[in-house]
Amino acid sequence: MAETALEKFNLKEVKPSLEQALKNLEEDFQQNKQQFKKTFIDSFKQICTNTKQIQQSTQPKTGFIIYHLLRTKILQHKYTYTAMAYDKDWYLKDGIPVGELDVTFIYKHYEDMRQQLMKVFRKYVLKISEPDVERIMLEQLDYFHKYVVEVIRHSLIEALETEEYMSIDKEDIFEIQAGEYYEPCDIIHMEEKEKNLLKIKNWLKQNQEQAYRFQDFRELDLSNLTYTNMDLFNTDFRNSLLNQTDIVNSLLIGTKFKNCTMKGANLMGAMINDANFEKADMTAANLQHTVAFTGVNFKDSNLTKADFTRAIIIGGDFEGADLEEAIFTEAKLHKSRFTKKQLEKCSLTQEQLEEIEIIQ
Repeated sequence: MAETALEKFNLKEVKPSLEQALKNLEEDFQQNKQQFKKTFIDSFKQICTNTKQIQQSTQPKTGFIIYHLLRTKILQHKYTYTAMAYDKDWYLKDGIPVGELDVTFIYKHYEDMRQQLMKVFRKYVLKISEPDVERIMLEQLDYFHKYVVEVIRHSLIEALETEEYMSIDKEDIFEIQAGEYYEPCDIIHMEEKEKNLLKIKNWLKQNQEQAYRFQDFRELDLSNLTYTNMDLFNTDFRNSLLNQTDIVNSLLIGTKFKNCTMKGANLMGAMINDANFEKADMTAANLQHTVAFTGVNFKDSNLTKADFTRAIIIGGDFEGADLEEAIFTEAKLHKSRFTKKQLEKCSLTQEQLEEIEIIQ
């Protein structure tokens, strides 16, 4: 009887409540992610300052900063992640608390869902209890945690360039993660001080599934190489040379190309959601049929003669980019941002002009 009641409760109450909560959260995230970014960066800077202070006494170098989700806090309706600093032997030693990240702006939708279920469970008298509701809510945590991870990833490049972060003394391999305490966590960022260029090139040629996600390939010369159909999710190429590099049909979601030199690079058919090409030199790059459904950053990049034929760029930021002779034939540019001055340098159809956002 109790199992049947729980199944009915899940179907009639939990499922629609979760769908509504996630719908509201997605709308909130899209409308306010710039404010969420500011909130995270302000907190991150303080956490880095605290980390630097402990390095002067108990932990000379930091190997990990991990944002921990604690279920005990969730049960107390405290929606903060505890940031812990660890050295390279994180699995042997306890971490040191270095701050809190308040993510109430994400979990308020979780709390709304919880309150809704607390109201309706009373209809299931003697069949559903308050502890049942709390257990069910804990089972939904991952849906909301994923948005915390997205906020951090969305904020990351600016956060990594802050003075507070750069002043931290890091181990040879350094990572930022987020997840439940004593559980496998989501990797947010990875840095590696020593890189062997030849080994990296040979490794990339093997095209191992998911092996290159979050890897640190900054400041490397990877020009004139062919890496098609690659999974480079959130990989960091900042300040690298990628001239004439072929990464056709690759997964470049969240990939960091800021300050890269990518003249003549071939990204045809690549998925570039949330990729960052800020200040990259993409002269004559091939971006035909590329797809970005949730935004992509081309701010202040050089897109001279770049070819976006039949690309789908939704919410792209082109502000400050050089678009001299850039090609947008049959490209979809819904809600992408351009300045009036930029539009004088490239040719867009009337249909394209009506779908973009023109800024001063």
